[in-house]
Amino acid sequence: MKLRNLALAAAFTAGFANMAGVAVAQTKVYVVNEELVRRESKVGKEINSTLVTNANAGADQLGLKALKTEIDTEAQRLKPQTESLTPEALNGNATLKAQVEALGKKQAEYYQKSNALNNGLERADNGLSQMFFIVLGPAVDAVAKDVGADVVIAANSTWYVKDAIDISTKVVARLDATVPTLKALQDAMPKPPAGAAPKPPGGGR
Repeated sequence: MKLRNLALAAAFTAGFANMAGVAVAQTKVYVVNEELVRRESKVGKEINSTLVTNANAGADQLGLKALKTEIDTEAQRLKPQTESLTPEALNGNATLKAQVEALGKKQAEYYQKSNALNNGLERADNGLSQMFFIVLGPAVDAVAKDVGADVVIAANSTWYVKDAIDISTKVVARLDATVPTLKALQDAMPKPPAGAAPKPPGGGR
């Protein structure tokens, strides 16, 4: 009897292992390329277009284009006069030294303004990206249910998944149908509790 029970236990264990193997083999794994969805969706394109527009407007407001032209022109003019001079010789020429120092001040101003603009754009991009990912989740969930997915993983955080199916274009279509504009994205954001001060998406102060 004991031998028979042992044989049955072994058979049951082997059968269970085989069933588990079949279940794993039949798991439906899908991937989503988040960067592609951001790049190809209507709302993602509007986000990127808005950031580019803001960058150009900021550069114009700060006078960066004109300042860059002045710097390049002045640097080209001074180059033949300064490239063969030693620091001592340059210091001995008061007029030329003043021109080089003025150029240096313009360059410092350009870098300061550029950094300020870039920091502002980065904060805006971070805030919009957080908003985008808030609506990306429900879109992925909806597509996953439609295709009968067991697992959906991010393509950019995974090196290799055998037989995975990319559903990025389906997620793009879902976003285009549900959140097609930046205005729709903003309207989809969770509303703060009554009486609470609204909080920017990037957690800014």
